[in-house]
Amino acid sequence: QAGRAGPEAQFRRFLSREGMTILVGRDRRQNDQLTLRVARGNDLWLHAGGGVGGSHVVVRVPRGKVASPETLLDAAHLALHYSQARGRPRAEVLWTQRKWVRKPKGLAPGQVRVDRSRTLLVEFDPELLARVLATAGGTEP
Repeated sequence: QAGRAGPEAQFRRFLSREGMTILVGRDRRQNDQLTLRVARGNDLWLHAGGGVGGSHVVVRVPRGKVASPETLLDAAHLALHYSQARGRPRAEVLWTQRKWVRKPKGLAPGQVRVDRSRTLLVEFDPELLARVLATAGGTEP
């Protein structure tokens, strides 16, 4: 998007309820760039679970802070919305800190290995998703 500088400008961008930036890759190459080049070690990384294809989602966690459960749920809804699980009443989302995500040589674009992840079973909430989507392009206050 024109006018915005920096490595984050090309990704879908949203704000969580507590004001943390959530970035979403648009395709396999962007997923790689977001996860491997833009995300920092303590940022949260999320992806639809169960072998479902979808976008990588990164929550920018400021140094010394921890994302709230509400922020995690906001990001999880985006991970499902931008995946093949879209439309399901409930689905799993894998999440971990970025430092536990790596890309061994030979993996296709968008594919990564996750060493330590947790699984969140998300009950789809259309109002929550609508509120997060309404923050598209948002910048931190």
